[in-house]
Amino acid sequence: MKKVNKTIKITAIATLLLMVSCEISEVNINPNSPTQVPENVILPFAEESIARLMAGSGQVMSGIFVQYYEGIDNHPRQVQQYVVNEALYVEWDWNDYYDGPMINLKKMIEVAKGNGNFYYVGIGNTLLALCLGNVTSLWGDIPYSEALDGANNKSPKFDTQKSIYEAIQTLLDTAIVNFNKSYNGRKPTTDDILFGGDIAKWKKAAYALKARYYMHLTKRAAELDFNPAQKALEACQNAISSSSDDMLFPYGYSASEYNPFYSFTRLGYIIPNISFTSLLSALNDPRKDFYYKKKFGLANLENSYFTSPNSPVFMITYHELKFIEAEARLRLDENDPLAQTALQQGVRANLNKICGDAVPQATIDSYVTANANLTGDFENKLKTIIRQKYIAMFASIESWTDYRRTGYPVLTPNPNGDNPQNPGGAIPRRLAYPQTERLYNKNFPTPLPTLQDRFWWDE
Repeated sequence: MKKVNKTIKITAIATLLLMVSCEISEVNINPNSPTQVPENVILPFAEESIARLMAGSGQVMSGIFVQYYEGIDNHPRQVQQYVVNEALYVEWDWNDYYDGPMINLKKMIEVAKGNGNFYYVGIGNTLLALCLGNVTSLWGDIPYSEALDGANNKSPKFDTQKSIYEAIQTLLDTAIVNFNKSYNGRKPTTDDILFGGDIAKWKKAAYALKARYYMHLTKRAAELDFNPAQKALEACQNAISSSSDDMLFPYGYSASEYNPFYSFTRLGYIIPNISFTSLLSALNDPRKDFYYKKKFGLANLENSYFTSPNSPVFMITYHELKFIEAEARLRLDENDPLAQTALQQGVRANLNKICGDAVPQATIDSYVTANANLTGDFENKLKTIIRQKYIAMFASIESWTDYRRTGYPVLTPNPNGDNPQNPGGAIPRRLAYPQTERLYNKNFPTPLPTLQDRFWWDE
C-alpha cells in the first residue's frame, strides 16, 4: 500500500510539473522549488509528519521490545520474535524521516534565516533536534552532516552517535537563542499546530528536549567532560512547568486526520502484552482502563486513550520532565528528598492527564502514596522511578531507551527470539538499518550490525 501511495504521489507531482513547465520557462522561476515555499507552509506539514512517525511503526516495534504490545499479525508478528525486516518498517521509517520532516525542516530553516524570521528558525532547529534524537535512538550512528542534500550526495557518511548528540544540543541551544530575539517579520500563528505560535512554550520545549537527550547519556558519564544528570537537571529548571505546556499533536476525526496508531490496533496487528497488563493489574493502576479494554474477556488496544482516531501524540511532556528530574536528582544525590517529590509530581501529572475527571483524586492520592515512594538503595530507587516512568510513557520509544540504559523494567525476552539477526535471543538493542542504505550507500557501516550490537550510549 505504501508503494502504491508513493507512486500516486510521484505521478501527481510529475503531472503538475508538466502543467507548469511552460510558465517556468517563461519566467525562469521555479515555484515548485522547496526554497520558494514560505516557512508558514512548511511548518504544519513538518509537525504532522513528525507526529505520524512518532505514533507509527518505530513506536510499535519498540513497544513490542519493551512488552507494551504483543505482535500477532502481519510484520508485528515477526517483530514479536525479534525479526526486523530491513525492507519493510525500518525502510519506511528511515526514508520517511529523511525525505519528510528532516529535509523539509532544513529548507524551512534556510528560508527563515534568509527572511530574518527567527522564530521559525528556532522551531525548525527544535523539531530537527527531535527528529535526530528519535532516529539515533533507533539506529545509533546515522547520516547527518552530509545528509539532507537531496541528489547532491547519495552516499552521506554515517556520523558517530556521540557527534549526533552534540549536534542535537547545538540545535537546541541555537533554537533558544532565536526564541530570545525580537523582530518585526513573520511570526507563527495558526500554522503552528503544536503551540499556536506561543514562543514561550517553544522555548520550554527546547529545554525539555535538552534534558531528555542529556539523560540518554548516563551510561557514558565517566568519559564525558560534563555530568549528564547535572546538565539534565539544569535544563529541567527552564523547561515545561505544567501539563498545559505539553507538546502534543492533536489528530482529528476525519479519515485524513486519523492517528496512525489507530490503524495498527484497528487491523488487529498488536494486542496488549500480558506482562504489561499484569503489572497494571498488580498495582491496581487506574490507567489500565484507559490504555486498553477488555472485549470478550481478552485485552485489546482498539479505541483507547492512545489508539482512537483522534488520539493525541505526545512529543515531550511535563510528566516526562518530572521523571527525568527525579532520576537526575537521584544520580546526583541518592538521598535528595526532591527526587521523590519530582517522581510523585510526574506520576500525579500523568494520572490526571490520562484519567481526567473519571478517577477521583482520592484514588490518585492513594496510588501515588503506595507506588511512588523511594526506599532502599540506589538501585531500588532507580527501579521505582523507571517503573513508574515506563507506565506513564506508554506508546513512546523513550521506554526502550530507558530499558537499554538502566536495565529497568526487568523484562523476560520473548520466546523464539534467537535467530541470525538477533543472536542469543535477548531483547533487541537497536533496529536493523534499511535495505536501501545497505545496498546503495557506499559509506554504509561494516560489518552489518545485528540487533544485539550496542551503539555508543548503550555500550
